[in-house]
Amino acid sequence: MGKGGSFAYLRVELGDFMAFIAAGNILLEYVIGCAAVARSWTSYFAVLCNHQPEDFRIVVHSMPEDYRQLDPIAVVVVSISGILAILSTKGSSRFNYIASIFHVTVIIFIIVAGFSKADTKNYSDFMPFGVRGIFKSSAVLFFAYVGFDAVSTMAEETKNPARDIPIGLVGSMIIITALYCLLAVALCLMQPFRQIDKDAPFSVAFEAVGMSWAKYIVAAGALEGMTTALLVGAVGQARYLTHIARTHVMPPWLAQVHPKTGTPINATIVMLTATAIIGFFTDLGILANLLSVSTLFIFMLVALALLVRRYYVSGETTTADRNKLITCIVLILGSSIATATYWGLSDNNDWITYVITVPIWFLATLGLHVFVPEASSPKLWGVPLVPWLPSASITINIFLLGSIDGASFVRFGIWTVVLLLYYFFFGLHASYDTAKQSGENKTGEGWKKVEEGVVSSEAK
Repeated sequence: MGKGGSFAYLRVELGDFMAFIAAGNILLEYVIGCAAVARSWTSYFAVLCNHQPEDFRIVVHSMPEDYRQLDPIAVVVVSISGILAILSTKGSSRFNYIASIFHVTVIIFIIVAGFSKADTKNYSDFMPFGVRGIFKSSAVLFFAYVGFDAVSTMAEETKNPARDIPIGLVGSMIIITALYCLLAVALCLMQPFRQIDKDAPFSVAFEAVGMSWAKYIVAAGALEGMTTALLVGAVGQARYLTHIARTHVMPPWLAQVHPKTGTPINATIVMLTATAIIGFFTDLGILANLLSVSTLFIFMLVALALLVRRYYVSGETTTADRNKLITCIVLILGSSIATATYWGLSDNNDWITYVITVPIWFLATLGLHVFVPEASSPKLWGVPLVPWLPSASITINIFLLGSIDGASFVRFGIWTVVLLLYYFFFGLHASYDTAKQSGENKTGEGWKKVEEGVVSSEAK
């Protein structure tokens, strides 16, 4: 992915506009994710201090229900993580390395102790909300997968990014998925799902099964883990914004790196200020749903970009093959959107719509596989089972979007409108002017120079 992760990838494959929309939503992911972690930090800190998870929040009854629990501790925690991220990236990495050892130990303790108190009766009602409930939960579960893109933003710190970044991404995802599943099973076996506390679930669960002493270990481990997550988020989101600012799509002063600390101070302050504001008053449920919409949208775009990369090369792909590719992609997207829309709006188990939309998706993917020749192939690492795997990724991500509440889409739409207004009135012109002054038309290397943060004196 390179230094800018999916932004650089989408920029090459789908152009500046889609890359900017994706980048705006990735930044939204980082902000919301860190804000949610900061609010959870307050809950576990309250448990560690022998209080209820919500005791340290200030309730303002005159405000809307989802915004009335003000969290000043979350603001303090975000601010401290920002200061640490500004002072030293390498120092933050060392802290994370040491803290991760303790965190893994606590995770293993939770799994072992949790299973020792397991009651299989808690799984007697295995699907209380049916299939629809599973998919709704799966949509929100993407909350746990935010942050993997930060691995790609650290390519500058790796010796062999072409090899190390894919290994880091796939390896960490496999390990974390396995641990997440084990933790979820242990939690549900300890306590009936209706009694699970949304703010500090494991600490409350251990207290419920008579292991009150364990809640302090869990709370301490959770606080350490969330502190690490905030620190990683602070570093990752600042680097992401820095890369975008280097293209001048965002104000270039955000790309400035401090000569002494070697960190992007301006980008870090801007991102963490937004994180602190949102974390101060926004309920965790709103954050989780909005983040899920943004994440699923990004995943879908990356899968779409992969199809374009494999089946289209400018100047080489024939017009006929290009038209076939466009037709297949339109059918894949159209059938996926129709399936998700019907799933989200219908309350019954009628399956007739799926009999139409699913075969259209299958035939479109099959047509892409049979009738459109691949225009490029990966040199080192490559996604297998193309076009089936990316096409399935597109339809699954869109389908899960159909399980998220409508209010989250309204908030997502408002954010998208803000991005569009900024892009067309400011970002588009600044990016074009910078590329032109960098000699793009003469050498063809203008965008590359801008991506690396190297522009002519006139552009500065």
